[in-house]
Amino acid sequence: MTRSDDDGLRSLWLDGGTALEPLPLAEIKSRAAAFSRAIGKRNRREYLATFFVAIIFGLYALILPGIWLKLGSLLVIAGGFVMAWQLSRRTSKPDTGAEAADVRAYYRMRLVTEERMLASVGLWYIGPLVPGLAVFMAGLAATSGFGSPLGFVAFAAIPALVFLGIWLLNRHAAAMLRKQIERLDAATPSVEGENE
Repeated sequence: MTRSDDDGLRSLWLDGGTALEPLPLAEIKSRAAAFSRAIGKRNRREYLATFFVAIIFGLYALILPGIWLKLGSLLVIAGGFVMAWQLSRRTSKPDTGAEAADVRAYYRMRLVTEERMLASVGLWYIGPLVPGLAVFMAGLAATSGFGSPLGFVAFAAIPALVFLGIWLLNRHAAAMLRKQIERLDAATPSVEGENE
């Protein structure tokens, strides 16, 4: 056992086991409502960002010189719309009938859906934007006089780092949701009577 394992066990012991206690029904309802609000806000932000990306890259397609910049701009717009469609398709949707039937199962199902979506963000969120940005960056490098492969790498480095950051943050968020799912799974049916 390493020192960090020992520290983790010590903090769990000092915590009194509250991290392992099942969640009361009222707490699950509260978390489910907050989760729904957070998903709605996130989706609205993403749709608004897609709208602005379409406007900006639409203007680029009209005013920037060179076929690669124009084509790259149009591909970025298409990738943004694919990403927004995938977000809409993959995100968990509120269903008041299912929530009323069994709030625990409903909340767990939404957590699992969001966890899977966040874990695969590289495929459906970042993936559709990469071809357009690659073409756009190649066009930018060529029109700026840095048409060499090294010039392309220099122009592509910042978007690549941004995409890496997005991927890492979403993987972390997926891991946090997995912990919430595990805690919810630890809840026993006997807390049903703690009710509203």
